[in-house]
Amino acid sequence: MKIKPILQKTYFRTFLLLTTVLICSIIPFVYLLSAEFAKYTMLEVRSSSQNEVDNLASKAEMILGNLKANGLSMYADQNIQNWFFNTSNDPLINHAALVAQSNFMSTEPLIQRSYLINLKHDLVVDSKAGIVRNESFADQSMLERVESSHPQYLRFFNHSLDGTDSLALILPATPKKPSDFYLVLLVDKPLLSKLLFGQTVSSEQDIRILDEHGQLLLGASNPVLSGQLYQASREQQDSEFQVRLPHQRWFVNTAKLTTENWSVYYSNEYHILTRHISLFQQKLITYTLLLLVLLSLLFFWSSRRSLRSITFLSEKLKGKVAFANATSDAWPDIQWINDGIDMLLNNVEQLHASMRNQSELVRTELLAQWMLHGTPGTKSNEYIQTKTKLASCEALFLAVLRIEAYTVFCERYDFPSRKLIKYAIRNISEEVIGAGPYAAEGLDMGGDHIILVVGGHASGGLQLQRHLEETQNQVARILNVDTTTAVSNAYDFGANIRNIYDHIYELTKLRFLNGEKQIFLENDYEEFMAGYPSASEALETAEIIKSIRRGRPEAALALLRQQMKHVHELPYRDCQLNLAYFTYDLLKNFNKSSVLHEISSIHQLLERYSTLSEYQAWLESIVTMLASETEVPKSSSRKEEIVLEIKEYVDNHLQDAQLSIEQVADNFSFSVSYIRQLFKEIMNVSLSEYILQERIERVKEKLISSQLSVLEIADQCGFISKGHFFAAFKKFTNLTPKQYREIHGDSAGKDIAPSSLSWRSSS
Repeated sequence: MKIKPILQKTYFRTFLLLTTVLICSIIPFVYLLSAEFAKYTMLEVRSSSQNEVDNLASKAEMILGNLKANGLSMYADQNIQNWFFNTSNDPLINHAALVAQSNFMSTEPLIQRSYLINLKHDLVVDSKAGIVRNESFADQSMLERVESSHPQYLRFFNHSLDGTDSLALILPATPKKPSDFYLVLLVDKPLLSKLLFGQTVSSEQDIRILDEHGQLLLGASNPVLSGQLYQASREQQDSEFQVRLPHQRWFVNTAKLTTENWSVYYSNEYHILTRHISLFQQKLITYTLLLLVLLSLLFFWSSRRSLRSITFLSEKLKGKVAFANATSDAWPDIQWINDGIDMLLNNVEQLHASMRNQSELVRTELLAQWMLHGTPGTKSNEYIQTKTKLASCEALFLAVLRIEAYTVFCERYDFPSRKLIKYAIRNISEEVIGAGPYAAEGLDMGGDHIILVVGGHASGGLQLQRHLEETQNQVARILNVDTTTAVSNAYDFGANIRNIYDHIYELTKLRFLNGEKQIFLENDYEEFMAGYPSASEALETAEIIKSIRRGRPEAALALLRQQMKHVHELPYRDCQLNLAYFTYDLLKNFNKSSVLHEISSIHQLLERYSTLSEYQAWLESIVTMLASETEVPKSSSRKEEIVLEIKEYVDNHLQDAQLSIEQVADNFSFSVSYIRQLFKEIMNVSLSEYILQERIERVKEKLISSQLSVLEIADQCGFISKGHFFAAFKKFTNLTPKQYREIHGDSAGKDIAPSSLSWRSSS
């Protein structure tokens, strides 16, 4: 037994999909959450650090301020002042100064040592050595500083004695003026640092105080870090910044000591600062992964329980449906089901399309038989009675919607697009007219027009005209196609509809006269013919039209000039009338030509030219262009489209016994020779032979699919002569129609399909 890989299981694929979606949604969320937490924590830490450094700055200013106050109190002590101003070197005064100095120092443990310097008498009271002469004083550097410069009033500075660093404060007798008497206080740096930083400093922090020149005053001795801190503070001018050292990264908060112009730097190393954040992120990711594992197990259990039935369904489908794909065994369950359903739907759609196409073909053929034969045959009548509402109507109307500037229309759209547009025109017409009290059946007979057979009341002609106007407007609005419409009077069901059809199609060409977009009626044609000149007076156009269609412009021009001589001596009104009818008769035969696209009204043309010579020159140019257009070379694609239209036209008119090459050429506004040459070039068979072959193929189909008599079938397929029909059928099949029906009647599904399609497939 062949075991299916686990990846083909639908429930497992669903489990993988859900797990992937879960991971792709939760992981970014956790990442963003941890990032936001880290960002928030860093802001809190830096805010706390800034508060800490501000507190340190305040504390330092307070301690240094107390030291200054103690120094001022010591300097102002009466015993010390007596010693400064003693001129007799009295031992009692000296002793009192020493005692006062000791008392003050005992109250302030931060004062490591103090000097009372009397430059006037060259004496120094050292808190450790007593009263000594200047030359015997141990701190000569301090003595030189006092003697050589003017010390800043109440400002601390670095001082080193015997390798011990301390902060020194010099108190002169008068501020900012030279003096002979000074008090010097040496502050114990380690003790001051412990007092300031002792409760705050840890291994994770670095706190130091630098003066305005970047010199270290308090804190750990690290000249590289001090230099970086000083440089960064000068460049960034911000209370928060970062400093990078080799293998180290510091986040720094600063605060100013305004009284000393010093800066406190509170630094935290990055990896120490983010250690707790990283631990939290690691825990968050760990817990998230555990949650994902639990949810994945839950998804697996749920998908297996819910979707396992799909696997059973696909297994059953495999046993019922055979796929041509060799790799179908490796398909997953859902693809088996999907493709199986698609196959069923395709089969249903093909069946539906086949039925729809078949019904459309039957509809088109039966209505076309009615149009071309004039009266409905047995099958056509049965179809009209059962499939349409026309038979139940009181009267019939025939309308024709002709597409204006058909050559331009053909150049704008390719053949399939034109078919779809004409199909859309038919649907719009049936929809608009069928919305009223009418039954409408549209028919595309090929060429430039759509036929509408409308059933209704005999007195409903006016309302039908309004519906046809609405149809024209809707076609123009939706499809951007300009049409001319003509409609017949009311006729009964037995009227010869072929004659009506030819007459109504002729009516649509009346638009050449005045260019007005109106619904033309049979009365309009009667009015038009009422003014038509008599046969003896009318100008002859037949020979001119023949010359144009043969592509002979010289002959056509000669005939035109000959006819124009007849109107030179006529009165103005008669001349204008004859020219109007002559131009109409001439141009209506080429209504599809692109040459006539810009001509909207013959009456306007006559008014445009003031002399007969000018109008004749215009007519000659039109005739020349029409004659040259009948033989104009076409591109390969355009040639193929024309042949496709010819085939469609022939297929729609096979029932017409009057179908001829001349009729085809007339429909497409080309010469007969060009139509023959073009069809032979593309199809490798002459047009007349193609028409005959198609008629024989249709006869063969009807012999098998219907019970009509042989002569009825011959009549429906356009054969006029009985002898011609039997001779042609014998030539193509080597059988008589009766023999063909007897042989193939029982095997229609096997034999007729390929034989009937053999010509179409080869073409």
